[in-house]
Amino acid sequence: MITELNDLNLMGCAPVPLAHYLKALGIFRIVAEQKDLGVKGYWKGDSIWIKTTLDRESLRSFFLEEYRPTPIIAPWNGGSGFYFQEEKLKEKDPLTGKKKKTGRRTQHTAATRAVQAILESKSKRLSSYRKSLAVVKSLVEKMGLANAPDKEEKEELIQAVRNRLSDPAIDWLDASVILTTERAKFPPLLGTGGNDGNLDFSSNFMQRLADIFEFENENGNSKGRSGSWLDGALFAENTDCLVSGIAIGQFYPGAVGGPNSASGFSSDSPVNPWDYILMIEGALFFASATVKRLQTNKPGVLSYPFSVHSSGVGYGSAAESDEKSARAEIWMPLWEKPAGLSELKALMSEGRAQVADRPARNGVDFARAVASLGVDRGLKSFQRYGFLERNGKNFFSVPLERIVVSRKIQVELLNDVDVWLDHFRGKARSDNAPSSVGRALSLLELSILALCREGSNDQIQAWRVQDVLIALGRCERAIVRSSKWAREAFVKPVSLLSKDWLIAANDQSPEFFLAASLASVHGRYKDRENREFTMWLRSQIEPIDHGNFRSFDETLGNDAVWSDGEPISAMNDIFSRRIMMAVRSGASCCTDQGSIEADLGDIAAFIEGRINEKRMMDLLCGLILVNWPDVSWNFVERKIQSDLISPSASFALIKLCFAGRKVRDVTVPLVPQIHRRAATGDGFGALQLAERRLRRSNLPAARISTKISPELTRRIAAAQLFPIEERQVDHLAKIVMRPSVIREDDQTKMLWSE
Repeated sequence: MITELNDLNLMGCAPVPLAHYLKALGIFRIVAEQKDLGVKGYWKGDSIWIKTTLDRESLRSFFLEEYRPTPIIAPWNGGSGFYFQEEKLKEKDPLTGKKKKTGRRTQHTAATRAVQAILESKSKRLSSYRKSLAVVKSLVEKMGLANAPDKEEKEELIQAVRNRLSDPAIDWLDASVILTTERAKFPPLLGTGGNDGNLDFSSNFMQRLADIFEFENENGNSKGRSGSWLDGALFAENTDCLVSGIAIGQFYPGAVGGPNSASGFSSDSPVNPWDYILMIEGALFFASATVKRLQTNKPGVLSYPFSVHSSGVGYGSAAESDEKSARAEIWMPLWEKPAGLSELKALMSEGRAQVADRPARNGVDFARAVASLGVDRGLKSFQRYGFLERNGKNFFSVPLERIVVSRKIQVELLNDVDVWLDHFRGKARSDNAPSSVGRALSLLELSILALCREGSNDQIQAWRVQDVLIALGRCERAIVRSSKWAREAFVKPVSLLSKDWLIAANDQSPEFFLAASLASVHGRYKDRENREFTMWLRSQIEPIDHGNFRSFDETLGNDAVWSDGEPISAMNDIFSRRIMMAVRSGASCCTDQGSIEADLGDIAAFIEGRINEKRMMDLLCGLILVNWPDVSWNFVERKIQSDLISPSASFALIKLCFAGRKVRDVTVPLVPQIHRRAATGDGFGALQLAERRLRRSNLPAARISTKISPELTRRIAAAQLFPIEERQVDHLAKIVMRPSVIREDDQTKMLWSE
């Protein structure tokens, strides 16, 4: 007989806040273990759905009449209900004004009354709870503990409890505290051993059970408002008369009460008891997960499922201080295909998040894992939570963002810098690191998160890759500016990037192609010992080893003439330095080439100020990190050529003197004064020298009588740094070469020098 399954939408269970996510897991686990073993759950929209043999009414009846609570017990905490307060007299001490103490610990608390109520209860539904409490109470008395145990006693008590309790009760212990060979450690999901400050989760759980069940009744019938509260917890129905004054702790920041938390100026913290109970039940999903991850990890180092160190980026209130004060981050998985209990336990037990063949260590790493499918298949998205200090020293599970699981191959480019980034992150977050370095790291991590979030739009992805390149360049610049710190901290330059970055960052914009052409500039020179070497542009932006770019070398500081100010001046300084080095090396002409040649139309746009120069220069600082010796000529395809738009004749005349190639099979000797005059704004003098130089090389240059402003002249001078290819040299020659006049058979023929 085939039993019909019902699809129930539990609208009261959403991915946000964390309390409601855990509540969804709790409902699913309880139904699967106590009522319908074949139940399956999945996320659809912003709520969880379950496929079950139960209908809406039978699901309600199960929780109200049959549900057996899991024993939630934490005797190692002072507020667990096993330790009485010291009794006080009505008489006050005249010196302190406080009531005198008797020295006897016999005064009840709300926690001790909750434990006693369950121990004295008659409900069959609480029989497992009663047995577990009795065992623990006996152990506490046997150890002679009158108040919360200290460190050594705590670990002894935890071990004793673990040896004596039944499996259901041990699940809570495993979810909240783990004993290692060093000391007890606490999974971040449940605070510091099942408590959040003075709030003990186990005691609160027992008190909420008293709100909904009649302990004195053998059947443990539900109390009056329990059904209404349950409808609110399961189906998000309007529920009034919630229990006030209850602290829900870190799981639901919006329900902590206080100013502006309700329609009035202030309010208590109204909580639905079922929400709290089911939330704690859901946290038990992570019990076996923590144990499994512990067994496979290094000694003394815990790795909790889907939990990583905090990254203080990617959300509105982000700050670097969050990384030091935060307890952790946890990324809760959302899945859209129905899954059973065993499947979900396996998912939570593995809790896999891999990036570059290693486990994710922080929030940025986890985002990379999600975007590169370094997580379990079948997941739809992850809801990111941070356990952050807010409202004083209180920890709240703050929902940060949601990232969809989809492979973005661009994210895998970050594997090139994975080792460097891990090292740099540790140095940049140290106490003695300059603030500029910390800011650069934050911008880099923010750009990585943005890359991981974006959809499949190629244009947007290219922009995001560019943003990462720019951020990497800023990190490099921050290191260079803090050279003393970098030297003492052994901070290395950014690792060389593969040529695939050029493909991924190609948005077909003139800014990208101009920056790429500049970054690819290289030429052969000789040092002072007459040794020949190749100088790439990266060596002129920062003092770095010419050979392998793996270390900074301050002895090469004279070659690094880059400044972070106005880009035209920076480009002219770089080109002037290259001309000087070519002369010193004995070169007869300009030797610079480019792996990627600039488009003449883009150069014209640069000279005329029609491009985003800041974006171009920012991209340049990132693109110099590419491993250019590995990039073949014109590796990046320009789909739209704009050579029909040519630069001015003034640019053409000067560029033919610094083309880096022969002009109509003629080698044009190097004349540094041409660029020097142009760089200072002397357009007339620069053009005169250029015209004279070309004519002396038997290249009949036309006279350029156009007056050029000093500013435009400086831009033309800076544009000489852009490399061009042979056909572009020929095109420029057509612009400025005069025709030759030859008499033959009394006929005049005009021959253009082509």
